Amino acid sequence: MKRTLLLCCFAGSFLCAQGQSYFGFRDDNYAGIQSVLFNPSAVVDSKYKADVTLFSVSATGQNDLYGVNFAQVLDGSFDLQEDARRNIKTNNRGNLNVDILGPSFMLNITPTHSIALFSRVRSITNLIGVNGELFDEINKDVDVSNSFLITAGNPNAVTNSWAEIGASYGTVLLDDDQQFIKGGITLKYLMAGTNGYINGTNLSVAFNKNDVNPALSEYYSTGTLKTAASYDYANGENQEFDGTSAGVGIDLGFTYEYRTNCHSCAGNRYKLKAAVAVTDIGKLNYKNAVENTYDLTGRVTQDDIENADDIFAFFDANYTKTSSRKGVKANLPTALHTNFDWNIDNRFYLNLSTDFGLVDAKKLNSTTIANSATLTPRYETRQFSFYIPVTWMEYSGLQIGTGFRAGPLFIGSGSLVSNLFSNNSKACNLYVGLKLPIYQNYN
Repeated sequence: MKRTLLLCCFAGSFLCAQGQSYFGFRDDNYAGIQSVLFNPSAVVDSKYKADVTLFSVSATGQNDLYGVNFAQVLDGSFDLQEDARRNIKTNNRGNLNVDILGPSFMLNITPTHSIALFSRVRSITNLIGVNGELFDEINKDVDVSNSFLITAGNPNAVTNSWAEIGASYGTVLLDDDQQFIKGGITLKYLMAGTNGYINGTNLSVAFNKNDVNPALSEYYSTGTLKTAASYDYANGENQEFDGTSAGVGIDLGFTYEYRTNCHSCAGNRYKLKAAVAVTDIGKLNYKNAVENTYDLTGRVTQDDIENADDIFAFFDANYTKTSSRKGVKANLPTALHTNFDWNIDNRFYLNLSTDFGLVDAKKLNSTTIANSATLTPRYETRQFSFYIPVTWMEYSGLQIGTGFRAGPLFIGSGSLVSNLFSNNSKACNLYVGLKLPIYQNYN
């Protein structure tokens, strides 16, 4: 094993890669089930009689330590140590989100009542409080490293994956020509996947390089570390979704529209739309997860790291275990979403959406999203939409993307433009999906 193992020991699994998905597309009035994921009230009074999603996937990642040139990454000429731009702090952060939607559908039962059923697999990894200098030093090859003494502080890394089966219901609450309000709720049955975390307290690391034999270089450390895993790593247990470690999640949402085109359904009837939702209220119960606490006072050599089978075996072999317990709970990434949509004319829109994490990322085993705000100009028709999302992300700053919907296919990115033209990209987002839309007759 490489020095990456030590990196995991003291800093967690840093990902240069946010709980948001489908930038730009999710605000489209023809987004269908993908918009319901962020606000269940979107299920009713939609542009579809029915929307059947075959699949969609979105992946978003960011960090505030390394800025990269994606053009160099794609052609294979990029070297992290030589070419990356660094923003070293004592509390660098990273976040990765993967969201996979399986076979799903939504259906208008009546003009004022609609339902949806969906299947979904999600994974979120958070990392905060990492000393960027320590991470950067350990990320180097031992042959080119220099001796150092660095205070690592209190790093906190969490990864959580789960599957969910959701049922949404939406209804019209008020419709008096100009004023329109609808509400919705989603109930989700959750099946636990993989949960793990590394949480450090008052960590410090010193490295004493052996120039004659780098394999005998030594690492001295102090502090305490909590680790947990929801599967039996020692016996090679397969990581599967566990129905016995289940949970329940709830989403709630409302939408208000100010309508100026009240007697025509050929286009969108609203001039202004405002929506708010709280999603992912709930917890997962990992009954078989084991948490261990270690006193990290001690020393290891580079050779000890190279010969370790895995990170947990490394802890057990080299540090004193001070406590152990079985069974942990992991919260869902509860978040507040707002959405404001201005219908400039029949086909052009300007949208402002925000996502705010409601979970404290500093707490043990806390799954959360990074805050963001997205301004999206959009061209929208029944068969085609095009959008350019401009997003401020909490960890990685400003990102510009683009995407389109053409009939059943949608493809996009919240960061593509930035990734292509910047040599200091700190985030990346991609999504793609395929659906079978059945439009309302008036369109």
